[in-house]
Amino acid sequence: MSDVISPETLYLDYRDKVERYIKSHVANEQDREDLVSRVFLNAIAALDSYDPSRAAPGTWLYAITRNAVASFYREKNREPKLIEIQEFSFPSEAEERIFTNETLEELADALERLSQRERNIIVLRFYHGFSAKETAEKVGVSYANVRFLQHSALKKLRQALKDKELF
Repeated sequence: MSDVISPETLYLDYRDKVERYIKSHVANEQDREDLVSRVFLNAIAALDSYDPSRAAPGTWLYAITRNAVASFYREKNREPKLIEIQEFSFPSEAEERIFTNETLEELADALERLSQRERNIIVLRFYHGFSAKETAEKVGVSYANVRFLQHSALKKLRQALKDKELF
């Protein structure tokens, strides 16, 4: 199924997004550059197995990117900057319709405006489904502070998405 998207198109369309995601997780510039290269080498190697009926190209590449970042931390015996990354599962058809690539890009931009702690809380609470208590333990703050930071972060996200007319 590699005729669906060419390696060149994949690279040109998604390089900036992959780089931005990796930049939000990896501090060292050389490591980031290596990871971006690894992501695209892995994607091109797996392009024949890409199934557009299961996920959009961006979703598929996002899974590869997340796994590359997780592997990077495992190889280096380091703790991830954000959270322990779990195995990726493809979104449902309803989620695919709601989150178009454009909307996801806008959401990623809005998330980048948050502090690292706020981003961690939003990801743990709403992506991984942790309770406020579990999130407080993982982030190392009080339950009350998680609730406050969550409220503040959601308010900032709403405003950022409203400014882009997505909310």
